[in-house]
Amino acid sequence: MTRTRKWLLLPILVAFLVLGVYNCVPPQSQANTDEINAMKEQKKEEVLNKCKFRLSNGRQYMIQQAWTDALRNYHEIISAGCAEDFVDPLFKDIASCYMKIGKPDSAAYFIDEGLSYDATNQHLLQLSSYYKERAGDYEGAIAIYQQYNALYLDDVEYLAKQANALDMLGLYDEELDIWEYIMDVDPDNNDAINAIISVLGKMGRDPKAFYQKAWENNTADASKALKYINALFNDNDYKTAIVVANQTILFNPQNITLIKKLAECYDYNGQPDEGLKTLEKYARSNPRDINMQIDVALRNNDFGNYEKAYKIISAAIKLTPDNREVYFTRGKVLETTAEMATLVKGKIDCNDKIVYHMAYEDYKKSKELGNFNAQFRVKYLYDNDLTIAKAKDRFLIGDANKVNSNTYKPLGESYSWITRTVSVK
Repeated sequence: MTRTRKWLLLPILVAFLVLGVYNCVPPQSQANTDEINAMKEQKKEEVLNKCKFRLSNGRQYMIQQAWTDALRNYHEIISAGCAEDFVDPLFKDIASCYMKIGKPDSAAYFIDEGLSYDATNQHLLQLSSYYKERAGDYEGAIAIYQQYNALYLDDVEYLAKQANALDMLGLYDEELDIWEYIMDVDPDNNDAINAIISVLGKMGRDPKAFYQKAWENNTADASKALKYINALFNDNDYKTAIVVANQTILFNPQNITLIKKLAECYDYNGQPDEGLKTLEKYARSNPRDINMQIDVALRNNDFGNYEKAYKIISAAIKLTPDNREVYFTRGKVLETTAEMATLVKGKIDCNDKIVYHMAYEDYKKSKELGNFNAQFRVKYLYDNDLTIAKAKDRFLIGDANKVNSNTYKPLGESYSWITRTVSVK
């Protein structure tokens, strides 16, 4: 190899050596960056832990009603840059402390500060609207209500608050829109019904005439019919309300709200039998509407139709054997039946006690399924010796009532329709 070629190869060899050495040694700058980042994360964790400690301290001071000391801890959290990590409950608690020391403006300020971190926080929005209304800032409150109700559409309570705030400013058209929306969501809302009538009066409009025209333009619209019926109720015009309800039900035979309203119309018009027939008709075509089965059974019970009530609720039990309310209702029907039979005779006998015991069993089942109120009926029937749960009660039962040694059936005209028996060990 010539001298010239050797000199040409020398730079190439040096370059390879340099690259090899560079690749074998880790970059110092990268190591430094990782170390710095690790230190930053450690520092951040330390600060966060201190803030958690301050939050806990603040809570303890609030329990002790040391509001100023609690605020000192909370403000240290903000100063440390941890506010975003503890938006709720931090700002809510700060506001509460300021209210306790008589500084509502400061409370309102820090609630809005909290919303700057979390603009959709439900509790903070609620508090913000409260403080604004408290200060008489209805326009500010309405702005918050609008924001809140856009996020939580079905919160009827806060829709009503927005409507009431609009009323304070005399913005009746906007208020009416909200009350009517509430009626669409909750047709039986009495506050909305009364508010609509009031607002229309303030606007110089006759509520009945207003809703009559709306309904007549579309008699199949259940929502318009309900609003018109409510206006008729306000005028005690139940007869017209019945006509409106019946006509609209032709187009809405399964509208439960309209069905119940028609029954109510009949009740107020002195025709409770027609009201019961209305509910029974719906119940027959909707056997799985258990709430309606319960309502119809209880109505028949009130009317003294004990056999019918018993059959209706027993059918409901077959459909929903784990429903605590149906057992409670059947217990009530049986207890009422026994009460009335005892009242007619002027004394209690073994037949009555057997029926009371059936009610006792139904109440016990309802209690086992989680009905807290049923325990009171169980205790009442047992403690007052109205059942055959105790040996002394069974000792007096005649052979005619015995199905076998420990199973009994009630006898007598009042109980001729009861085929059920009870067994007691």
